[in-house]
Amino acid sequence: MIRAVVDTNTLVSGIISPLGAPAQIIRRWQRGDFLLLTSPALLAELRRVLEYPRIVDRLGWSGEECTQFVKGLETLALVTPGALRLPGVTRDPKDDPVVACAVEGEAGFIVSGDQDLLVLGTHKGVRVVTPREFLTLLEAQANWTNSS
Repeated sequence: MIRAVVDTNTLVSGIISPLGAPAQIIRRWQRGDFLLLTSPALLAELRRVLEYPRIVDRLGWSGEECTQFVKGLETLALVTPGALRLPGVTRDPKDDPVVACAVEGEAGFIVSGDQDLLVLGTHKGVRVVTPREFLTLLEAQANWTNSS
């Protein structure tokens, strides 16, 4: 099964807007089309971002709803220990935990629209792809599985 880290911006985009590739990725994960990997650092970042006033306004969720979303994600995703540190692997140090989670969890992909991650291309066998590219890969896997 495909293992992927979906960065926080992509997750938040997907829950704010039901249209577009990020929302489709969330639905594909919920369907079991891939294994979502996360880490304690990424869960903490998600909690923080969901508390931003502009995000609260866009979502219209209560604090309890945000907490439940993060807890659900934590329960349904594979949470890596978060022990691996890769300082300086990206040009934005805030993105290093995303790559560390992917390497530690043996992910095949990081899904992001963040140019600071996308410029990596591949790191230690982990491909960094846009949400649209990831959906194309999931479709190709589904077609291959169905034809076998």
